[in-house]
Amino acid sequence: MELLKKSLGTSALTGLLMLSSQASASLCNTLAGLGETALEGSTVCFIYNPADIDPIFGTLNSSGDNIFVLPTNFEASSTNGTPGVVEVTGTGSIQVIAKPGFVLDGINVGETGDYRLNGPGTSVDVTAYLRVFDWFDPAPIFGTEETTFLTVTDPLNIQDNVFHTWNANGGFDLTTPLWDNRDHVGLTLQNTLQAISSANGESAFIQKKAIGSEIVVSIDTSPIPVPAAVWLFASGLLGLVGIARRRHS
Repeated sequence: MELLKKSLGTSALTGLLMLSSQASASLCNTLAGLGETALEGSTVCFIYNPADIDPIFGTLNSSGDNIFVLPTNFEASSTNGTPGVVEVTGTGSIQVIAKPGFVLDGINVGETGDYRLNGPGTSVDVTAYLRVFDWFDPAPIFGTEETTFLTVTDPLNIQDNVFHTWNANGGFDLTTPLWDNRDHVGLTLQNTLQAISSANGESAFIQKKAIGSEIVVSIDTSPIPVPAAVWLFASGLLGLVGIARRRHS
């Protein structure tokens, strides 16, 4: 890097780094197809079709290599036993693509919300089904997918008419042989909230307040050729620097 600095000069090196950064920033947009939306991650791209995200989830956002939503009306409520069982379900699917020079190592998903139970015949439940699959083989036959249920880590049975927080989490290890050479995957989350009341004067309420996915990546240790455009740009700068030096002398 020091040799490059001496050859190009500070301003030329800055220009080279800016070109590289702009190429990275525009990569995710180039991967999005017709009707799809791209979100920029640090080392991954998130691509999705809005039609594949239930509106109940809200707006998708990204930060670093995390994608998250903050639902405002993903809730289930049952009062006075009429109707006794209320279920609300939402499903969303996105693509996760590792940028050049990186590999996918894992996907961790977490969500949180709160609930309130009033009465001995009340209950609430959270079911979160998660699926990861090879994007180019969305209907796998030979095991190019994994599925799991998120684990709720807090009790859901406190019947004191006070709001209590619940959390759930789960994920996948993508360093196993099953995922070798697969750095373009699909991720589907199906969420169901259930609230039950069984008598007059009772009420059950549960809501989802945040869902987030952390994408774990590592540097690809296999040789990655530098794009020809970058080398041409660097060569051009070197030529300009040489011309400037000759004119100065």
